[in-house]
Formats: sequence, C-alpha cells, structure tokens
Amino acid sequence: MADFVYICTQINSAMLFQDKLKELRESHKLLQRQVAAGIDMDTAVYCKIEKGDRQAREEQVRQLALFYGISYEELRRYWIAGKVYNLVGEEEDANGILHMVAEEMEEYGKSKNKYQE
Repeated sequence: MADFVYICTQINSAMLFQDKLKELRESHKLLQRQVAAGIDMDTAVYCKIEKGDRQAREEQVRQLALFYGISYEELRRYWIAGKVYNLVGEEEDANGILHMVAEEMEEYGKSKNKYQE
C-alpha cells in the first residue's frame, strides 16, 4: 500500500519517469548521447524515453539506476508511476480511479496479512 501511495504522490506532483531522467542527466551535466553510451543504448532510443515518447523496459531502468548510482527501487517507482499515469492520466476521474485502486490494495494487504499469521 505504501508503494502505491508513493506512486500516486509522484503522479500528483507531476514528477514522472522521463522528468526524473532529465533531472538526473542535467544534475550530472551530461548529454543524452553520453547517458545512452553509458548504458549501451542507442541515443535515439534514449531520447525517446527521456521525452516520454517510448516506455523504458525494466532492465533499462535497472541500468539507469546503476549508471546514476541511485536506488533501483526509487527509479522503478518513478517508472511505474509513469506507466500508471499513461494508463489513467487522460481519464476524467483519474483521481477517483486511483483512490479505488488504493482502497482495494489496502483491503488486499489486510487479507494477505491475515492469512500469513
């Protein structure tokens, strides 16, 4: 549940995966081609990922986390937040949908814990 709340927070603060990638790259004073070369990726592919025109694969998220020396889990949360945003971001009742999912996940967590005891 905590991860989902974090994801919703990331969506609401408009810091999505592509924004985080750009922030990381700029804070390290790197060009897109330098990042792409550092993770053995075609520059055009990396540019599309950073612009949000293409979804990164999970392995690419892992490589980027290693490249920047940050937690894979942290970067993965931004990646998942971006995927959720792409799924519901254009919906008129996106917040309501996310709230329903959060409630369902909370209930699932309670029942899951009950069976584990």
